[in-house]
Amino acid sequence: MKIAYPKLPKLLTATSDLVGVIETYEDEVEYHFFEKQTITNAVKEQLSFQSCRFKDCTFSNCDFKSIRFFDVEFVNCDFSNSNLRGAGLCRVVFTNCKLLGVNLTNSRWNHVTLKECSAPYLFLTTTKMRAVHFIQTDFLESAFDDCCLEYLLFDFCNLTGVDFSQTSLKNIDLSSSTISGIRLNLNDLKGAIIDRMQTIELSNFLGVILKK
Repeated sequence: MKIAYPKLPKLLTATSDLVGVIETYEDEVEYHFFEKQTITNAVKEQLSFQSCRFKDCTFSNCDFKSIRFFDVEFVNCDFSNSNLRGAGLCRVVFTNCKLLGVNLTNSRWNHVTLKECSAPYLFLTTTKMRAVHFIQTDFLESAFDDCCLEYLLFDFCNLTGVDFSQTSLKNIDLSSSTISGIRLNLNDLKGAIIDRMQTIELSNFLGVILKK
């Protein structure tokens, strides 16, 4: 499946008061460009951004439960330790972003790309993902447990210590990624695509002893 990218107009309204926008908008925020802005400890539910671009913005320790992003691009943005539980993402791209410890549990992802992002300790429990592409992204010890994955691609990602418990990896290609110490059950692994060296890493799940 071809993954769709954000549909953004050529001209967006440059806006210098992201904090004010978040505090005052009750409906959807559309067609804005936010650059080099910082927002800390903000709390607001059910925000909605459509056809927006964020560059060099920081969202630190924010609580934005059930936020919605449609046709949105993030470049060099930092969401570290923010709560985005129940978020909805459709045609969204994150490039070189920081997602350390972000809570995205029970969220919905549709046509989403993460490229060269740092996302250790990311929480994605019970998230549904369809048409998602992860490229050279660090997911050290993140939680992908009890997720539904459909048309998902991992390209050269760090999946060290990731928890895939109760998540089917059928048809998911892990062969280019680092999978040391991943946590899952044998049934979760069935149908996953791995290379020969990764077979050694996963031998304990396969119930076999590899003779030296």
